[in-house]
Amino acid sequence: CVVIMNLWLGSLLFASLLLIGSALSPEECQPLVAPVSLADPSVIYGKVNFLAGYTDHDFHGEMLKLTESSWVNITESPAGNNEIVMSQGSNINGTCLKNTQSMKIEGNTVTSSHLNMTSESHVLPSCDGCLVLAINSTAKNIKILTELFKFSFANIQDEITARSLYFLGRGSAIAESDMELFKKQASCLGFSGEPNFLHKPEKSFCKEEESISLPSSF
Repeated sequence: CVVIMNLWLGSLLFASLLLIGSALSPEECQPLVAPVSLADPSVIYGKVNFLAGYTDHDFHGEMLKLTESSWVNITESPAGNNEIVMSQGSNINGTCLKNTQSMKIEGNTVTSSHLNMTSESHVLPSCDGCLVLAINSTAKNIKILTELFKFSFANIQDEITARSLYFLGRGSAIAESDMELFKKQASCLGFSGEPNFLHKPEKSFCKEEESISLPSSF
């Protein structure tokens, strides 16, 4: 028993040292989570697929569990450089849904308000053709959202706030090196473990013409 206990304690100590050794210092984190300049909005234009994501709220976690696939397409807005248009198509709970919304760029922050949800997002450094978004969001009237997306959530609140970190790319799977960087960014922002969402390459993406349009408001 003593031998087993010593082996267990040794393994625990080794695991602890690995965790300590893998933790990044504030100086190492700074370039990984410094917002990308959006002075030229075209750096985020294009169509990308949602491949991995972290969140710190159970409601968003449940939504990610129901998400089979999702893509976004960001384009220039006719309104001018401080606005962009984001189209999104998602397979949620077996149903293909789509929506389009206008978003504003204020400095290096992207703000949006859609379907009782408001958000502020920053673009973080990533690979060429990839998009990493650090998102702070607030959602109200959660019951309406659960009815819309057809799922039950026990702890329904009038308002929830959440932090999320999403990785989007052009393919159907995230490369190992990109995942390593993404996890470092997640760690720097206080997330741990495996992502709440990881796209399965065998899951296809919804076609826009086959998707049901979400309402623009409730």
